[in-house]
Formats: sequence, C-alpha cells, structure tokens
Amino acid sequence: MQEYLFPIKIAFITFPFIALFFTFPFAIYQYKKHGYINKFRVFILYSFLLYLITAYYLVILPLPRTRDIKSLQAPGTQYYSLVPFRFISDIFKETKSVLTDPSTYKYLLTERAFIQAAFNGILLTPLGIYLRYYFKKDLKKTLAITFLVSLFFEITQITALFGIYNAPYRVFDIDDLFLNTFSGYIGYLITPIFAFFLPNTNEIDNNVNFEEIRVSYFRRILAFFIDTFLIGLIPKINENIILEGIVFFTYFILIVYFTNGKTIGKWLTSIRVKGQENKLRFKEVFIRYGVLYFGIFGLNKILFAAATLNQDTAVSYAITVINIIQFVVILLILIHATLCVIKKNRFFYEKISNTRIVISK
Repeated sequence: MQEYLFPIKIAFITFPFIALFFTFPFAIYQYKKHGYINKFRVFILYSFLLYLITAYYLVILPLPRTRDIKSLQAPGTQYYSLVPFRFISDIFKETKSVLTDPSTYKYLLTERAFIQAAFNGILLTPLGIYLRYYFKKDLKKTLAITFLVSLFFEITQITALFGIYNAPYRVFDIDDLFLNTFSGYIGYLITPIFAFFLPNTNEIDNNVNFEEIRVSYFRRILAFFIDTFLIGLIPKINENIILEGIVFFTYFILIVYFTNGKTIGKWLTSIRVKGQENKLRFKEVFIRYGVLYFGIFGLNKILFAAATLNQDTAVSYAITVINIIQFVVILLILIHATLCVIKKNRFFYEKISNTRIVISK
C-alpha cells in the first residue's frame, strides 16, 4: 500500500508550486472568458489539477535511483505486454480465493494481481467525472480522452520517462489501457450522483452584475505586471530617460485614450480605465498617468539617480537630504496605498483625475 501512498504524498507537496506556476495564465483565461474569477470554478479546476498530478505521479513514482536501469535488469527483459485481459488469468493464478466460497474473497484485497487491476480500474474514474460534470463532454469524447490519457501514461513508461532512463522501469500493458478507459466510463456513469450535490456549472455565472463587482488588487497588479514586462522588452529603455518618457507617454496615455481605457495588460484581464463619462477624456488620462508615472515614479527615479551620483564630501549633506526625501516619499506612498487597500478607497491619482478601474467584459 505504501507504493501508492508515497506518490500521493509527493503530489500534495509539489501541488502548491505547480499551481502557482499556472496561476497567472489561469487568471488571465478566466478574466477574458468569464470577466471575473468564480471561487467555485477555482476550486473545481485546481482540484482537477491536483488530481492530474496525483494520477501521473502514481504512474511514474517512485523513480529509480540510477539512470542506468538496463544494467539492473536480466537479459531479455520484456518491456510490454500485448496479451489482452491477461490480468484475469494472473488474478486466478495468484489468488487464494475460491469462486464458490464468498468468505475467501477477502484474500483478494492483499493480492498483487487484483490490487494492480483494481488500481487501474479506478485510476481515471475522477477524470470521467470531471469531463462530464464540468467540461460537459459526452460519452464518446469522455472515452476518447480517457483512452488518450491512459495511452500517454503507457508511452511515458515504455519510453523510460521520455528517455531520462536508458530502459523502461515499468511495463507497457495493453490491459492498463482497457482498465483505465473502463474506469473513465465508470466515472461518467456515476457523475449524476456527485452533480446532485454540486452547483450546475451552466448556472454559476447567472445573475452576475459586473458593475457591482469590485476590481481586485490582484487583477490590477497582474495587468500592471504584464504592461511593465512588455515595456521592459524595449532595448535600453532603462538607460535613456527621454526614450522611457516617450514610451510611457505613448503607452499609458495615448494608447489608453484611443482605446478608451485599455492597455494590453488591461485588455488581457478585461478591465479598463473609466472617467466621469463612458468615453474617456484625454485630460483624465493625462492627469491620471501623468501624476503616477511622471510624477511619483519619475520623482523617485530622479531622487534615486541623484543619491547614487559619485559626489565628493562637500555635497554629502545634500545627498543625505535627498535620501531622506526619497525615504519619506516612498513611506507616504506605502501608507496611502495600505489605507486605500484596507478602506477600499481609490488611490490619490484616481481621485485627482476622477477615474477608476472597471470591468470591461
């Protein structure tokens, strides 16, 4: 039993790191498709990811200690089994159970051939449930997807984890394809039992009023991260303050004005800048991003550059004053941002420009 518990344990340990890797693309997809992130959908999809990780680890773990698997195997070792339904004869060959005596059936629970067949018979059952309940796949598509997933598992084994090892350490078994696909079929059949207790996925987005949904700070930060990442791809932008000013003016003022409040980051996260009226005015955009990027960020950059100049001791007091001013400015901004987050108020540059961030879905 330990050979099954170990992969499950490793799956739960590695899941947070893998989930974190998928968080940004997952969030962007949800914002673009649905306009917001539904908590129940998050639970379903991340539980699905955890299940897939667990299923894959059960197939490949534990890993051998050496890549030289072949030297540990006997000559002529078979890496595949192409005889269908061989698992049935293996069970009868190894079992102590007697078909006509139900009291002996308990022995099956401790016998390798039966446990292995039972494991493959339930491995992809959750996949069948997910495919029918959330992804709305019919029986044919469920069976096809389940078979392909099982085939992927078997290919992983026959290719020795895609060439990492010099020989397979597990057998490609045609019975596994049948049992895994059958387990997906079982999952499809029993889905209504689970669906009875769970919300209808076709209705979880009903009655959503986007005007009442507050744009989260995570969403805003994600859009900002995308925008700054794209700007950072421009060669030598951080070395030329004039080029940087032109790029920021073009990207955050002109483009935002002509797109009625959107940048690439905001478009990907389905949000936009909104002014007093539906059509954003140039004055509103100019004040908003002029204060933010040319005022706060620009001032901070100038102070930082001045503080790092190689000056002699005659101006050391001036450098100290600049450092203090820079520290005070950053501290005030952090205090203001913290209070706005706590009280859910607009930031100062939004109040000055009479703008705010809204959902554009």
